[in-house]
Amino acid sequence: MDNIYDLLLLNIDLLLLILIRVTGIFVIAPVFGRNNLPMTMKVGISLLMAFILLPILSTSASIHYSNFIELAIYSVNEFLIGIIIGFIGFLYFSTLYLAGTIIDTQMGFSMVNVLDPQTNTQMPIMGNYYNILFTLLFLLFDGHHFLIRALVYSYDMLPVGVAFTIGEEGIYGLTLILMEVFILAFRFSAPVLATIFLANVLLGILARTMPQMNVFIVGMPLKVMVGLLTVLITLQFIVPFSERLFDSMFHSLQVFIDIISRG
Repeated sequence: MDNIYDLLLLNIDLLLLILIRVTGIFVIAPVFGRNNLPMTMKVGISLLMAFILLPILSTSASIHYSNFIELAIYSVNEFLIGIIIGFIGFLYFSTLYLAGTIIDTQMGFSMVNVLDPQTNTQMPIMGNYYNILFTLLFLLFDGHHFLIRALVYSYDMLPVGVAFTIGEEGIYGLTLILMEVFILAFRFSAPVLATIFLANVLLGILARTMPQMNVFIVGMPLKVMVGLLTVLITLQFIVPFSERLFDSMFHSLQVFIDIISRG
């Protein structure tokens, strides 16, 4: 017990900086950053992770500062590193919101949104549905463990107190991530887009062959039925797509950490 007290007293500044980086992840990262998680729970887990990392990093990390301003600069750097890790994970989860918006627009649900407790904003119905489903798969596949591994990996590439910059290569890497998010969202929503496009073609043919039929009255429930049926059929591809999405997320995390470590 005395050794623990001595470790904390000798490395209280290091513990503070570790806690700040961990806290940055809990601000925006998937699962960890949800607003409906109790704040005491977030603080408790952050402290626990910081206590676990302290003995590991105390042997290799060295903090040198002469005044409070330098310590504040170190704290801001650590918080930004945690925010970057969480933000990249959040970007890949936004694939589901983008795909849900595309699907809802085609099905006629674009004006019917629900409140997302994670961001306290209005989200599309299908996007919220897929977000809940992929969050469960994320926990099932131990994705939260991989986020913690990414945090530990960041200390290998970006030690405590390091100064980093996001240069041209970092901006290019972030652009590639955004491109990949858009492509994944389009591929995920492609089956619904294709089936509803065929339904619209069918409605156009019926409108030309039977002018007395009100296409607007028939078309709305038809597109909803076709869209929901397609969503039900494509549920079998959710697990393979989620594996690809999570693999891309963790690979991009590692690559982006490597990029900013090179400056």
